Amino acid sequence: MERILIRKGWKLQGPDKRELEIQEMPSQVHDILLDYELISNPNLTGINKDQWIGEKEWCYRTEFEVEDSSEEWNLRFQGLDTFVDIYLNNELAGENKSVYMPLVLEKVSGMKRKNILELRVKPPRRELEKISLLDKYKDRVPEFCKARVFRSGYHEFSGPKPDLIRMGVYGDIYLEKVGQDGIREGVMDVSLREDLEEGYVRIDFSYFHPETDKILEYRLTDMQGRIICEGTEREHTEHLEITVPHPKLWWPRSHGEADLYHLQVTEKAGEVVLDTYERQFGFRKLEKTGDMEFTVNGKPLRLWGANLAHADTMTGCYGRVKDKLYGLLDLAEMGYFNCLRIWGESEILDDDFYDECDRRGILLWHDFYLGFNMYSEEEEMLFMCRQEAEYLVKRLKHHPSILLWCGGNEMYWSRDMQYEGEYCFGEKIFCEVFPEVCRKLDPERYYHITSPSGGEFSNDPAGGDTHGYTHLWFVPGRDHPVFLSENCRVSAPELKTLNRMMTPEELWPAGYQNISTKRNPLAWPETWSLHNTNNGAVKLGPVEHYYDAENAEELIYRIGMAHSEYIRKDVERFRRGRSETEAGKKRQTNGHLLWKFNNNSNIISYGVVDYFNEPLRAYYALKRAYEPFQISFSIGNHITLWAVNDTVGEKEGSVRVQLFSLTKNRVEKEVTMPFSCGPDESVLVGNLDVFGQFKKDCVLAARAVDEQGEVLAESVDYVEMERRLSFPDIGQLSCRVEAGMLVLESDTFARCVELRGGEDGLEFGWLFEDNYFDLLPGVEKKIKVYGKQEGGAVQVKPYYWGKGITVDYTNMKN
Repeated sequence: MERILIRKGWKLQGPDKRELEIQEMPSQVHDILLDYELISNPNLTGINKDQWIGEKEWCYRTEFEVEDSSEEWNLRFQGLDTFVDIYLNNELAGENKSVYMPLVLEKVSGMKRKNILELRVKPPRRELEKISLLDKYKDRVPEFCKARVFRSGYHEFSGPKPDLIRMGVYGDIYLEKVGQDGIREGVMDVSLREDLEEGYVRIDFSYFHPETDKILEYRLTDMQGRIICEGTEREHTEHLEITVPHPKLWWPRSHGEADLYHLQVTEKAGEVVLDTYERQFGFRKLEKTGDMEFTVNGKPLRLWGANLAHADTMTGCYGRVKDKLYGLLDLAEMGYFNCLRIWGESEILDDDFYDECDRRGILLWHDFYLGFNMYSEEEEMLFMCRQEAEYLVKRLKHHPSILLWCGGNEMYWSRDMQYEGEYCFGEKIFCEVFPEVCRKLDPERYYHITSPSGGEFSNDPAGGDTHGYTHLWFVPGRDHPVFLSENCRVSAPELKTLNRMMTPEELWPAGYQNISTKRNPLAWPETWSLHNTNNGAVKLGPVEHYYDAENAEELIYRIGMAHSEYIRKDVERFRRGRSETEAGKKRQTNGHLLWKFNNNSNIISYGVVDYFNEPLRAYYALKRAYEPFQISFSIGNHITLWAVNDTVGEKEGSVRVQLFSLTKNRVEKEVTMPFSCGPDESVLVGNLDVFGQFKKDCVLAARAVDEQGEVLAESVDYVEMERRLSFPDIGQLSCRVEAGMLVLESDTFARCVELRGGEDGLEFGWLFEDNYFDLLPGVEKKIKVYGKQEGGAVQVKPYYWGKGITVDYTNMKN
């Protein structure tokens, strides 16, 4: 089989009949218009002023030639969004109705030597209006749940406001010349013997011409290119089975190396190559041993990470967002994530993304593509959802990174919030169709009905998974839930990003005072709400713990630090997994996935990474909370110190705990405690009653070291809210560049030290290993510098100091 990419010669015709030459394929309509600067990027401000695009018809057109039109030809469309009629030489060749499935037109008729291919993209809302449903669905199933469209474009939740409906081509388009034969489908299964000492690979093949006399040649190599085995299958070419003795195991990054293998299979007739099949895969045994409790290769596995939203709400073209996605994976690695959730309202990701997660050892909780609402249960919808699930499972199940399948996002929870006690339309999809597909095609992998589910009520923290709606709801048992698959608060991006989002008048309106009253409870200016979705102003962290702001930068600090405090305290408590009174019991919380990792529009939202892949201060709070070995304070009626070990090795040593006075700038009291903490353990190291009564302006500081004196973990905490504390506003701060790192020291306590690159102009693209941290006097802090910038001026400034210092940083790696 010969596969020919059709990427050249494409033009787009819009409602004005003007033709635009498409510079890059695939491209969606918004991409093309933006390439020609006919529209502005709505995601820069979070406001879409060009909704008309989704209300018009658009036509993609190209011409191509084939040598022999009498051959058997297929047309393959890897991604069309959504309602598209395909015309070949002015004759209707097929139509697309699902954005989640590739469309393959086999044995295309009407092929000529010279051909015209047209893709006529119809306005989605108009097509949705044509779909009529039975009366039982009235007021229950919204229009965008009547068909298989990217539903996140039909509301403001992900931004921009009020919505952005994408259209057009987001995947590659191929012309397939079948010839003698070709592989229609290859489905790989990977398994391990119970003792992990033997691995098994099976690939089931289907062919366009199964009657063709063929052989299969295969070669299995490791990631260094060493040949593990090779051979030829002549008899049973409908499947191939390979046994690998003593395989290298794939581990998530929290546990070890992500060892992988590469398999190439060649279909041949005699010496003629008909087709090839290639896959990257890994051997690992992942088991569910309890309620949202997992092991990997026999080792306990707790899941720490975040929900990955689609990279950009304006485009679904992987080539346009690949760099951004890789940057997010870099931040996931730096943030000690071992898991990401592919959200049910996200989009189709390229095979390359899953290969990259395999290589990096990042597990994926994978939703099927349903989200917050009820769905039609008519036969066409059930059939399309079954097709999607079968395609997704067959395509991805060989990836060691796939942790589990989930029936969708907040299906029962949305019903409970809108129509409590009533039937949940769509239940046939996620309770019958999807699990049937998984039982048939991927029976060893766990299927989770919907997220959240598993307890006495849909969002019960005591069973299954829960979503952290504690900003709006009182949730019994929320202190130590079994598993959080979402947990959120809202904060604003940093000032450089807000400057791209807002006008100066919006950023700090004339006369605005940042004071919440009964008449004006908003914690930010009304103008900020123009760039926020989903009523985020009521979903902030504890802003009341921080001083009222007198300018935009102080308000960013106030909201951002409230978000950071919420994340730190919650995640530290979840990782301890129980209260002091239950210290001898098992950890209760098996995982935490923050909602959400990334903002896919430049809006004020839940993400801890902004639209430009710049980490917010809340990202660094999450990173510190996810450190594999951690020490933390539990501050209640008594103060206790805990150690948490999510590494695979024993941790032993001592913790020095200091009581540092902010007003006196000195250590008031100090105690050293020994500790021993095994893998997958949290231990109560001791309480701090030894400090007795002390003034609340004292900071708690702890440093854990091993027996050789190597620092294992550090923690700084407070017994009073920040707005009641007075921090030093001046001191001596030093920063030098040493071996590509910034090395900082201070002679006074420095609250929330910010590193800001590009003081000489290039603000974006800097990435610091740590940021927005507290620095005690006499402590040397070393920070690696990553990112795109090779050098420049870096400002170092504690928040309460009138001014900081600037250092000239040069990237020593280059």
